[in-house]
Amino acid sequence: MNQHHLKFICTELKLGLPEGTVTSVYGCRGGSFMWRVNTDKGSYAIKQLAPVIDLKSERIITKYELSETIAYRFAQQGIPAVSAIKKSGKHLHIIENTGYLVYPWAEGYTLARNEISETHALKIAEMIAKLHNINMSGLSEVPHVDIHSNDGIVEAIDRAVSCKCPFAKMLKENQSFILSMYDSYLAAVPLLLEDTVVTHGDLDQLNVLWDKSGQPILIDWESVRKLNPTREIVRTSLSWSGMDTKDVSLQIYTHMLRTYLESGRMLNINHVDAALYSLVGSAVNWILYNIKLACTSDIQGEKDTATEEINTSLMSMKRLEVLIPDLVKISMQK
Repeated sequence: MNQHHLKFICTELKLGLPEGTVTSVYGCRGGSFMWRVNTDKGSYAIKQLAPVIDLKSERIITKYELSETIAYRFAQQGIPAVSAIKKSGKHLHIIENTGYLVYPWAEGYTLARNEISETHALKIAEMIAKLHNINMSGLSEVPHVDIHSNDGIVEAIDRAVSCKCPFAKMLKENQSFILSMYDSYLAAVPLLLEDTVVTHGDLDQLNVLWDKSGQPILIDWESVRKLNPTREIVRTSLSWSGMDTKDVSLQIYTHMLRTYLESGRMLNINHVDAALYSLVGSAVNWILYNIKLACTSDIQGEKDTATEEINTSLMSMKRLEVLIPDLVKISMQK
């Protein structure tokens, strides 16, 4: 971490004097970094935003500020949420065009894919139900949906080809498949906007810490938004069921949906199919982001990670196409 930036942050936020070595923390994606900093006053997690993020955009700055405010408000409602430290009305600190978010250190660990148990998954389903039952206000704008044109998707794939990215050939060969699946997602968007709640938006394994008593702590609220509740529980249940692996557990998926219902929520039957296709929208959005990262970064590690994320996203889309009929049937039976 830039030592000049660290000194400024510690002084500005009155964190104390740094002690020992600043260590990198595993878990960030998309070109961002997380650092653990110990001072004479405590321990902190400092998130350094990816260079690809446009910090000159007022919209993006507003998004970060609002997401941390909402995280704090959820914490006030009893949700185990970690929000960034606020100073002079701001959570996001920009130093020489580098953005930082600073958090009190939360003791906990993330789970690897092979460490997820049904017990973990059901606790996440309960947590999502709690988030949805709060019915948080504070986001007055129309729900945000990431939409890309077919031409934009093709242009991004062609850019990967021109940059000679290692995943470019694979994307080009699967271009028709990607566009076809994305068309199905676009058709589902109106249904997804019929019912929304303010919620976390991205509760995959890397955004949940587990404390020593085995309870979840929700971190990384950057994706907080108004979201279709059926979409979130379906998407998250698939994630915790191993959608990104070769061993998808339909049992865990089924039990997560049941737990969500038993926690006082409901699935909108008319939105289930749309909720499943919403995963395509998320996957394509993530693919395009990582294409941009791979084509602009000079760091080989970031390029390698982008390649891995794109491969995983495409694999998930192919698996989803096969599983959708069974997933719809299971969901309808809840």
